[in-house]
Amino acid sequence: MAERQNGAGDRSSDCSDCSGRGVGGAEGDGGLRVATFNIRNGIAMDGLDSWPFRRRAAANAVARLNLDLAGLQEVYGFQQGYLLRRLPGYAVTGAGRADGRGRGERCTVLYRRARLALDDSTTRWFSDTPEVAGSTSWGNRLPRIVTLARFTDRESGRRFGLANCHLEGSPATARHRSAAALVAWLEPGLPWIVLGDFNAEPDDEAVHILFAAGLRDVFAAAPRDVFAAGPRAAPAAGSAAPKSESHHRADSEPETQPVLETDSCARTTPAAPAAHAPLPTTTGGFSGTGKRQRIDYVFVTREWEVGEAAVAAFRRHGRLASDHWPVVAALRLRPDV
Repeated sequence: MAERQNGAGDRSSDCSDCSGRGVGGAEGDGGLRVATFNIRNGIAMDGLDSWPFRRRAAANAVARLNLDLAGLQEVYGFQQGYLLRRLPGYAVTGAGRADGRGRGERCTVLYRRARLALDDSTTRWFSDTPEVAGSTSWGNRLPRIVTLARFTDRESGRRFGLANCHLEGSPATARHRSAAALVAWLEPGLPWIVLGDFNAEPDDEAVHILFAAGLRDVFAAAPRDVFAAGPRAAPAAGSAAPKSESHHRADSEPETQPVLETDSCARTTPAAPAAHAPLPTTTGGFSGTGKRQRIDYVFVTREWEVGEAAVAAFRRHGRLASDHWPVVAALRLRPDV
């Protein structure tokens, strides 16, 4: 199926694998299940953790979260295509960072077609020339991008925006200038979800720039004493998708539901400042443990209520889906705004 760029980059899947809406969540109350997930680029030489050996784990991780909307980072076209084949009912938007079309990593926005209508989408580069594909500035060593998408909720008719980004790790000035550019690109008056891999620990200036713009960390905004219930058991998958690229050893694994490493991964602590919430790391390599604090976030504007939030840690046959954990949240637009 031909892929179209930016706002028209909408693809769907007719595969019956990984289906089901039975996971607990916000269906029926106007809420959305949203996540950010860096899936690790598919050309990295990670040995037995390379993409062919963990791609089913990645697809199952997304399916298990039962999302309405997700921001994925480090996504190559072949990874995006695989996930769409395994995730029925979803479509995507986003462009490659190298040329604004198909080349290079993408900040893919994945959304459930039955629930959300994509109104428009664009990719911008964190640079002095944000409309120029592949451009870099401010110390960014590689092109860094954000996918800005606007949706209409088919249930409520309300519109909102989602920004999915992947910021520079070093130098810090590149990350901070990118955060400032990001908040300037958010359309005023529209509810926004801003998520991604910020390469910024909670006390980083990039995070504080977002706070200063009125965005809230979902962990700080969730109700006190809510156990984050991100991943929960989904119904058994339907008939399996036809296997492709069967020469990969990973395809010999049986299709089963992933096993949760932890069930409720983080208790929210809204009384504490969001920048210092005692939450687990979101990146720990393929061991699942790491010394860094979290660098993946979901932020929301004031129009959103947060029902729950989690760092969703689980494995499939002992295999991690990525070197990052997803962050998942249940959100609902306030009726009075």
